[in-house]
Amino acid sequence: MEQKEENKKKIAEKSLEAFKDHGYHGTSMNIISSYTGLSKGGVYAYFYSKEDLFIFILEYILNQKPYYLSQVNHEQSAYSQLLEQWKSIIFSWEKLDYVSTKLTFEFWLESSKKPEYREKLLESYSVTEQYFTDIIDLGKRNNEFDPQVDSNTMAQIFWSYVDGQVQFWVARNYQPTLGELNRLYNQLKLLVKGMRAHD
Repeated sequence: MEQKEENKKKIAEKSLEAFKDHGYHGTSMNIISSYTGLSKGGVYAYFYSKEDLFIFILEYILNQKPYYLSQVNHEQSAYSQLLEQWKSIIFSWEKLDYVSTKLTFEFWLESSKKPEYREKLLESYSVTEQYFTDIIDLGKRNNEFDPQVDSNTMAQIFWSYVDGQVQFWVARNYQPTLGELNRLYNQLKLLVKGMRAHD
């Protein structure tokens, strides 16, 4: 079983090169076969389809986010945790991989037509959304945040902010500067500050 997982990761790494060179739509199983050195049957022995392979790539290669904390820290203020996490995410864009990010957006759009793939992607997204929702809920319980704040909606607003900004850069093939990231973070701090409970 361990060897099978290792083989899947090797196929995924080579396939990612194919997707980067040809785009998601332009990459066929024939092209994947040539990049991996396996027959199409050899690839299908590990992945049911191109979509199945790309979801594996998303989960094990593109979506590795070392800047996420593993769980909410109940000993630390929710306010500082939100700022710490969102700062880490925003400044990770300094090393934005334009091609991989574009592929991810392309696949999200394509998967929206197929419920089985959309559900897998939404499940992955919901984990990070829940993480931020839990931090905001902690802040409300500790009277750090206004009780009128809707935790789930605020988490969604943040991810809309992230995804919208990255899509803006991807569409323009643009790499943000450190100064631009600082300005974005400062605006986000104002949003988080507005959530705080009034004395």
